[in-house]
Amino acid sequence: MLPLLEEAYINTGKLQLVYKEYPVVGGEAAFVAGLAGQCAGVQGDFWSMHNWIFDNMDSWRSGDPVAAMVAAADELGLDGAALQICIDEQATRELIAEDYRDGQTYGIRGTPNFVVNGHLIQGLMQPQQFAAIIDALIIQAESGELPDTVATVTPSPTPDTDFADESVATKGDADAPIVIVEFSDYQCPFCQRYFEQTYPALMSEYVDTGKVRYVFKDFPLTNLHPQAVGASVAAECAGQQDAYWQMHDKLFSEQNRWSGQSDDIEAYLAFAGELELDVEAFAACQEDEAVLADVSEDFQEGVAAGVTGTPAFFINGTFISGAQPYEVFQQIIEQALAQ
Repeated sequence: MLPLLEEAYINTGKLQLVYKEYPVVGGEAAFVAGLAGQCAGVQGDFWSMHNWIFDNMDSWRSGDPVAAMVAAADELGLDGAALQICIDEQATRELIAEDYRDGQTYGIRGTPNFVVNGHLIQGLMQPQQFAAIIDALIIQAESGELPDTVATVTPSPTPDTDFADESVATKGDADAPIVIVEFSDYQCPFCQRYFEQTYPALMSEYVDTGKVRYVFKDFPLTNLHPQAVGASVAAECAGQQDAYWQMHDKLFSEQNRWSGQSDDIEAYLAFAGELELDVEAFAACQEDEAVLADVSEDFQEGVAAGVTGTPAFFINGTFISGAQPYEVFQQIIEQALAQ
């Protein structure tokens, strides 16, 4: 797609292309790639690094992304050592957060998405179709009228964010003005990163102070994380003994004790014992089909809301995708509180 845009529109002066970071898939590696691109931009050569990142995705995603980006910088004639420092210090993190917030204003949920003269074009389409849309918008810019034979926006189903109430997997003041609904996967490493880096601040600053009610929904990505459903069931079963959040915290903080292990069920039972639960009742609950159905209902709610990956959040209906920095949540919450 990009070569077509460059040849037909950018090089001919008809189009200005602006690239925005929106790391919603790929977790840590995608974030590092975003940092690397922006750090290369600090050295005056964003596009060389941008092109290298997309041309070599298999290599950097399967190994050490930072080392790969630094080596690429040297190959591209950039200062690799300076790029390493820039990535390590996350010096361009706020630039990525700003781009992400820009995407939020358009309700963007995944990538790639394009905004052409204010028109949102969702997803990747055939080059000829994309060119037809650009041609139509050029005609509109020149004549003031858009040809009615060209569809400029790819519609998507209206997301359903009318979520079912949770009696156990919720915390905070029931009458709080802000509600955060998290869709998460206990085996997801990026969900764990969010739990470690962002979740504690949200709890202390907003939930514990009565400003936010927090709701957790299960969204086990079984194709990637086959043990995620079992972990969700374990949390639900702990919830039957008033220990949902204690089990939630253990599943994330001690993910290495069960994730990828052949005896993950034994780990859940051990957690139940450590939490001083009735282990026999907990074990029986693990076989309860109704609990599994509850997990499935959460997942279907996420699908209906447009969730495709984890973690995913809705703050009074505003969608946030991925393990974003605390500052992203803070800004949206403060804006909602101000209203």
